[in-house]
Amino acid sequence: MSTLAEENTIDDYPGLGSASYCLSLLFVAYIFSFIDRSILSLLVGPIREDFGISDFEYSLLQGAAFSLLYAIAGLPLGRLADRYSRKWIVSGAVCFWSLATCACGLTKNFTQLFIARMAVGAGEAGLSPPAYSLILDSFRPQHVGYAMSFYKLGTQVGGGIALIVGGFVIDYWVGIGTISLPLLGDIKPWQATLITVGAPGLLLSLLLLTISEPKRKDLASSDGAILPISTVFRFMWQRKRVYLTLFLGASMMAMAGYGAGAWYPELFSRIHGMSKSEAGVSFGTIVLIAGSFGVMFGAWLASQFDKRGHTDSYVRAIFLTTLIAIPLMVAAPLTGSAEWNLILLWPGMAMAGSFLGVLAVSIVVITPNEMRGQVTAVYLFVTNILGMAIGTTVLAALTDFFFKDDNLLHYSVATVCALFYPLAAVFFWFSMPAYRDAMEEVGKWEI
Repeated sequence: MSTLAEENTIDDYPGLGSASYCLSLLFVAYIFSFIDRSILSLLVGPIREDFGISDFEYSLLQGAAFSLLYAIAGLPLGRLADRYSRKWIVSGAVCFWSLATCACGLTKNFTQLFIARMAVGAGEAGLSPPAYSLILDSFRPQHVGYAMSFYKLGTQVGGGIALIVGGFVIDYWVGIGTISLPLLGDIKPWQATLITVGAPGLLLSLLLLTISEPKRKDLASSDGAILPISTVFRFMWQRKRVYLTLFLGASMMAMAGYGAGAWYPELFSRIHGMSKSEAGVSFGTIVLIAGSFGVMFGAWLASQFDKRGHTDSYVRAIFLTTLIAIPLMVAAPLTGSAEWNLILLWPGMAMAGSFLGVLAVSIVVITPNEMRGQVTAVYLFVTNILGMAIGTTVLAALTDFFFKDDNLLHYSVATVCALFYPLAAVFFWFSMPAYRDAMEEVGKWEI
């Protein structure tokens, strides 16, 4: 028989319709965020030509320009998400980065584009910390793993759409050529592409205000008051084996995944002679379908481990799928043909992407509600500094400074995968005992 407290806790959750509506809009926002951040992977050629920059300099636009401010801005925004209206933070973030993406399309030199990409990163930093918190408070524990994984599908769906639709958008504007607009002057096809993908987010930012805020749950304090930053970091440091290993494991996955993903469209164009639209459709289809399957497979696998009594089910699932991904992702770019490269990428991308939803929920379920936005921001800070800022740049640096040949890009992709996926597996393996301890502590925290 359930107690009155337990019944009240259950009643605190919004109805399935309200929770699903919230999740759907957050999912669309996450898709838009990945479209806006990923579209540059299809614009390497025209932007390099216009601005006269190298692969390494271009990697700074893809990675460092976006991720540095994304990571830094996420920390104060995560703290705000633990205290104030989460839907207003998400809505404002979407509006800001959409305007910044349009601004990218108005830039006239490398410095302006670098600054505009920083603004995109700052805006996108306001999405996931409040989104994670909203999802955890909207769905019951038995459903939250699937709900979070569905949200994280936005990574694959957004990245896939950016590559598939983006290729056609680019071809459309290339067919029209440079256009002249009053006040704005000449707009080249790559600039028109950025404006086209950025504008729809402005409408979405208004729709996000229709979300209903769920009641905050799993509080460590009776009144849910915001905790001092020192308390949050002390809580994490006392549990450093579980938080650090999860953060570093995710970072290694991000370094390999972001690095390879950012350069694969260019690899297919440069090494295998595909057009931009062919490369975008070929790789984007794999990201969209195989990547999406992998994210939900990770949630399913974790649930199977949970049914067998493994309290480390989330991390156990991530560890296993990472091991499977290693040989596939390393071998794919070395096959020598576009066909075999694509064939190996189907299972490889599925397994490599399966950690996304499972890892996100694994972190927030072991964290008190008052800290979830801040801990999520720290997680995103670490993974984006190491993953996006360094991952894409390390790969480009290998091409420019180690192999010293643009046509050896496929070796750079293989090298990054061979280095970082095995390191990720080691971190996940090491975190499992500490994660079991953390799960035992849930709901009994001493702050």
